[in-house]
Amino acid sequence: MLELLCSIHASVRSLSGPTSRAVRNLAKSKRQTEMADTLYSFLLESSGESSQNLNVLRGVVYIFTDLIRAHGQDGILQVQFERLMDCLQVVLRKNDGRLEADILELCLNTLEGEYAQVTLEHSWTGFVNVLNSCSARISEEPAANVAPTISPESTHSRGSIIDEVKPTMLANIVQIASAVGSLWDNINRQQRLEISNFLMNVCQQIEPTQAEVLLNTMREEKLCEPQSPGWIQNCQNVVSCFIRARNKPVDLRIMALETLKEAFTSYESLVLFQKEGLLEMVLESFVDEDSILFLESLVSFIVDSCIPACDDTTFKSLVDILSSPMTKDSETDEPDSSSVPSLEGRSSSLPVEASLANICCTGLVRMFLRSLNLSAVKAVMVYEALLKIAESPDRPIDSRLTSLKMLFRLRCDTSGSIIVLPISENDFRMSVSGRNLDSGPLANDPDDAHAEDASADNELGLSVPQRKHPVRLASSTSALSRSTGRSASHSQRIPKLSHPVWAYHTPQVLPEEPPDESSRFVYAYATPDPSSPVEPELAEKVALKSNVWVETIIMLLQRETNWDIYSYVLTHLAAQLQNKDLFSNAVPQIKLLRSILCDQVKNESFREPPATTGVKKSDVAGYIFESLCVLVSYHEHFAKSEEDELVRSFMMGIIGSWGGTSRGCIHALSVCCLEIPLSVTKSLNLILDKISKVITLSNLAVHILEFLALLARLPEVYVNLREEEIRTVFGICIRLLQTSREHRLKTSESPTRLQSASRTGSVVRETAGLPSSNDVSDPSVQDAMSRYIYASTHHVMVFWFLSLKLQDRAKHVNWITSRLIFKDDHGKEIVEEQSQVFLDLMQRVAFSDLGETIPFATFPPSPEDGSVVKKSWIAGMSIFTVETASVSGLSQITKRQASGTTYAVYQQRTAPVLPHQVPATHDAHLHADNMQTSVLPSHIMLQLMSTAFPTPTAIQPIPLPDDDMTRRALSTFDRNDIVDGHKIGVIYIDDGQTTEAEILSNTVGSPDYEYFLSGLGTKVALKGARFNTQGLHAESDGEFTYAWRDRVTEIVYHVTTMMPTNFDTDPSCILKKSHIGNDFVNIIFNRSNTPFNFNTLPSQFNFFFIVISPVSRLTDGDKTASSGASDPANLFYSVKVMSKPGFPEISPAASPKIISGKNLAPFVRILALNASVFSLVWNSEGEHISSWRNRLREIKRLRERALGFQSQAPDTLDATYPTQRRNTKANIFSEELPVRSNSARSEYATDWNAAADANILQNLDFSRWAK
Repeated sequence: MLELLCSIHASVRSLSGPTSRAVRNLAKSKRQTEMADTLYSFLLESSGESSQNLNVLRGVVYIFTDLIRAHGQDGILQVQFERLMDCLQVVLRKNDGRLEADILELCLNTLEGEYAQVTLEHSWTGFVNVLNSCSARISEEPAANVAPTISPESTHSRGSIIDEVKPTMLANIVQIASAVGSLWDNINRQQRLEISNFLMNVCQQIEPTQAEVLLNTMREEKLCEPQSPGWIQNCQNVVSCFIRARNKPVDLRIMALETLKEAFTSYESLVLFQKEGLLEMVLESFVDEDSILFLESLVSFIVDSCIPACDDTTFKSLVDILSSPMTKDSETDEPDSSSVPSLEGRSSSLPVEASLANICCTGLVRMFLRSLNLSAVKAVMVYEALLKIAESPDRPIDSRLTSLKMLFRLRCDTSGSIIVLPISENDFRMSVSGRNLDSGPLANDPDDAHAEDASADNELGLSVPQRKHPVRLASSTSALSRSTGRSASHSQRIPKLSHPVWAYHTPQVLPEEPPDESSRFVYAYATPDPSSPVEPELAEKVALKSNVWVETIIMLLQRETNWDIYSYVLTHLAAQLQNKDLFSNAVPQIKLLRSILCDQVKNESFREPPATTGVKKSDVAGYIFESLCVLVSYHEHFAKSEEDELVRSFMMGIIGSWGGTSRGCIHALSVCCLEIPLSVTKSLNLILDKISKVITLSNLAVHILEFLALLARLPEVYVNLREEEIRTVFGICIRLLQTSREHRLKTSESPTRLQSASRTGSVVRETAGLPSSNDVSDPSVQDAMSRYIYASTHHVMVFWFLSLKLQDRAKHVNWITSRLIFKDDHGKEIVEEQSQVFLDLMQRVAFSDLGETIPFATFPPSPEDGSVVKKSWIAGMSIFTVETASVSGLSQITKRQASGTTYAVYQQRTAPVLPHQVPATHDAHLHADNMQTSVLPSHIMLQLMSTAFPTPTAIQPIPLPDDDMTRRALSTFDRNDIVDGHKIGVIYIDDGQTTEAEILSNTVGSPDYEYFLSGLGTKVALKGARFNTQGLHAESDGEFTYAWRDRVTEIVYHVTTMMPTNFDTDPSCILKKSHIGNDFVNIIFNRSNTPFNFNTLPSQFNFFFIVISPVSRLTDGDKTASSGASDPANLFYSVKVMSKPGFPEISPAASPKIISGKNLAPFVRILALNASVFSLVWNSEGEHISSWRNRLREIKRLRERALGFQSQAPDTLDATYPTQRRNTKANIFSEELPVRSNSARSEYATDWNAAADANILQNLDFSRWAK
């Protein structure tokens, strides 16, 4: 009967209800035990010859399922869990899908209801075996939502699942997994281990929640670690079920990956992981991955866990995989940009979504960074892969940019060892057209070629340095219009500007921080000397193919059509080229790069930026010129014709078909004057001609003047200039004076503006009070720039006049003088005070190059000369003092002028007295010969300055009264320096020094530093110095210092290494700080291998730091002060002028310039001198008065005093003269000259014009009558 009930239960579904009730009643009867034994027997005998048919077996399963559901009812049969599982394992041999589906439903019921408690109390070994057997068909059947690549190709022997049963089985499996998850907290450790096996087998069917439970168990129990039994199978299951199952949730796949990552942390375990083929299994179909989040984790897994244990072959395969194109990227890529004829590639206004290839490229970058100090071979593999990605136009843009970010940050140290610098994109700020490209005015008018340089808001100044925004090659939308007065309709037509993708950068450009130390294995050029002792692990060293990298750059500059890539190369090329050692093996490619860039400038064949960026072609040209400027430092590899081509390229940038490049090209030519002087000499006339055509662009004034100031000190460069060509220089200066004068007159007409400008004269300037770096039109800045230009122009004229050959100077006097005279609003001819000083200088040096003069130490030199009579006069704008020895007539003449003081000796050659000659005076016989007064100072004055011809009153010498006030005035005047004095600090920073006390405590520098010092000036002793030591004292500041002087300027250097350091009495070096802290300009010789911070040496008066750094990072052997086997003249340095916030950029080194060691000192000296002049102008009250102008004003004051004295005491005969006989001859003049009127004494300008007789030029041009 039980057999019949089982058969009916299974085959007649409509009777399943009555059948179930009958069975339950039987299970509650006294024969329930017999019933149970019979049902178990049906299952156990299922595999024998007398086995029941399938319906009976299925019915048995149904009955047990029903009994399990009814568990807990009064008197019902208690199903034995483990016995049932044993029997089910036997019946499963029937290999029938329907039966297996029924058994799965039974198993599900064992985990639910009251029977679940019974299940938890027993071993699950048989239970899990039953589950695995029943679910085998499902786990081995290809899943519809699983990628085909992870499904087995063969069909399991169990055969296909009956279609109508399959949904039931899947549902039961899912429910079983869910039930297990619900009971998880109550399951013991062994049960968890056993059920995890089932969950792994059905991993494709279970829900994410159950999968997380499974993976957590595997992590907790370390089932994937090599010491665990079956770890290989477990790992394979994790890979196939989760990692490669792209239908699974991403976070689940990442969790599975983390499970493997945690299992393989040691080197040995990673080796096993790769040896068992698990790595290959993980990376199968890698290129088909479509999840960005998972790919990030997978690439991280490869880099973090696999790379350390890889041999070279495996590493190469990983590099190939990561550098392969991703399938999804190729499917979603935009149309090939190579088909676009112009640079109109995608440049959206927002950052684009990261591509899959970019994630892989990021992994390659990390691999390269980690391989630098692990293996040269591996690093080179990644390097070559990155090169391939960078140059491939079919790769996603972001992946190419990631590669370029890595490649452009490569540098090498002085030994050639490769290092990667963690430079932010902000450090690649470019100063074309005197501004950042993301700010400042942009001209819409294409015909306005110089709109950049001729900024209407900046009449006489430079653009103030902008804040460091994210670097971008596009200007802001608000900057499109040159005037805010544009019509609204016009502004509405302006398209929204878009920036390059790389402009939207994160603070950390590289995916991880690069190693701090240089690579021990990878070099930029030849490996170290193999004969030197090295450790075995350091024996293998490889040089990167920098020549291939330069070839890639060239290809991108020539063929790249995507603006993001092209702009990135442009903005980052110059900075890397500064590291000359990096390209030691790429000389042919460097020469080709120079040729291509010059050709692109010559033919204007460089790329046209997309209109949507707001970038002009001139901006692109600016970047090219910056790279060419750096390439000047490679001149030792160039032929003379190639150097000439560089100079011609910069000439084209001064004035060409584009604007905005003039400033950078003038700066570059300054470098060329030092590095390739012969090429500049060849084209100097054309250079000056081009410069003369851009002097109307006001923001170029400073840069033109500084170029001319440098050029004037390089006679070997301008040696071939003819007379008319030199006048071009003076013409430029005269035009700049006119512009400066117009600006100052305009400023004086605006009281508000003048009041604002006067605030710059405050001696104490707080940083907060400085003009905003963005406020380029700030009146105070413009006023300071105007005054600086005015002062610098006269300095340049002085330098150039002194540079003329002596025999040529007088030829220029008339031409220059005529242009220094201007008419005021009333038509009155005026010569400005500074021009008066310059005219004074021309008079002093037009016919003499003897230099400075000195007086007698004691006058007269011999007592036999007799007593001294001394007399002084004001003659024009000079003070004449004649000291005459009364007996011998020997006279010392002192002529004090604004531009200097001349000491000379005069003595008549008196003939011997003839025997028949009578005495000159009637009382001569009354005095001894050595007591006679034979000559007075007035005689000397008349001999030199007057003849028997009418002398206009205005130019008659004015006798100075012989009183204490006059003597004090002359003494004070003599204390005025005859040259402008400047004090410049020189500070040495050694390796690792970052604090002020460390830096100032240095008392010795490196050999190249000492070489640099010797070029800055001459070593002089402080004790007994006969010059202005600028506050240095031998007792406290050392025995020596360095100083430099020409006929116009004197610089005394405050060299901190030459000052004593006493840690006992002055541990913070306050004494040294008292000097350099008050120096407006300081030169920093930085060998610390770290960028100099402006605030390292805080001071209120440090306006400029000129930072000198080696172009290559110093190695340990080069860091010490005593090292330096290389010839310092052949080394190269980066020179950058850092200015205090709020200061305009006035220097050619505002952006770094590369200078050779032999030219470093003269270049830095002129930079320091210009910066010091600007600082004096900036810091002065109203205006800076030079030493010469101060001397002129002293002469004017003394002249006014003498005129006043003369009006109070009319001319009388000097009582010291003996009585003279009345002249009985007729007066040859028709009338006596009038006494000097008081109206002529008012001021010097009146005297000046009165003496000129309405023609200032004829009266000032001394060259007409002094020839």
